[in-house]
Amino acid sequence: MQPLSRQNTQTSDDSQYSPPNKDRQSVKSMNDRQSTKSVPNDRQSAKSVAMRPPTYKSDYSGYDMPDGMPHISKGRKQCTAITAAVVLVIALGIACIVDSYHKINEGYVGIYFRHGAIQERVSAPGVHLMRPFIDDYVEVKIRPETHRMDPVRAITKDGIENTFKEINVITTVMKDKLIFMAKKFGRDFKKSLVYDRVKEDLRIFCANHTIDEVYNTMFLDIVAHVKE
Repeated sequence: MQPLSRQNTQTSDDSQYSPPNKDRQSVKSMNDRQSTKSVPNDRQSAKSVAMRPPTYKSDYSGYDMPDGMPHISKGRKQCTAITAAVVLVIALGIACIVDSYHKINEGYVGIYFRHGAIQERVSAPGVHLMRPFIDDYVEVKIRPETHRMDPVRAITKDGIENTFKEINVITTVMKDKLIFMAKKFGRDFKKSLVYDRVKEDLRIFCANHTIDEVYNTMFLDIVAHVKE
């Protein structure tokens, strides 16, 4: 029975055997060499991946598109074009409505111009529409209007200069005569038809009468003379 126990102890000693220190150092150096050799290979593989040119794919238009770029189909392009056209039409319609819409206030009438030429149309107070981007309108007051004129200088028959101040003129525009007056005398027809004529008639009256007649005996006749 003793030989068997010796063999068992011998095998157990063999299993616990470890190599000497020199062998351990040689194995470790071999492992380090292998690891240092594998590092350049990894760097080369990463460099080759970075330097790899991008691949291209052709779309429906016939052009090559690189990978990673969004692919736009023909149907999507058509949808985008139709949407842009619809938005443009809606914006143009809104602009036409805004430009053609206008309001005439109470006490005024509207006269219209097309490319600078006055039209026969006269609109009453309220909301109206006109041709967009072509027609233009102007409001004209038809209510009785009081206008204070600038001082007027006049010379009497006997050579004395007078200055008339605070001359008030009341005017009323007839609607049926508005187009005729606007065509003949322009938009500011009151200036040429009323205010300038008042100045001229007042100067003529003073030129034909003396200072005593203007301020004493015939002062009330000035209004009747100017109205004529």
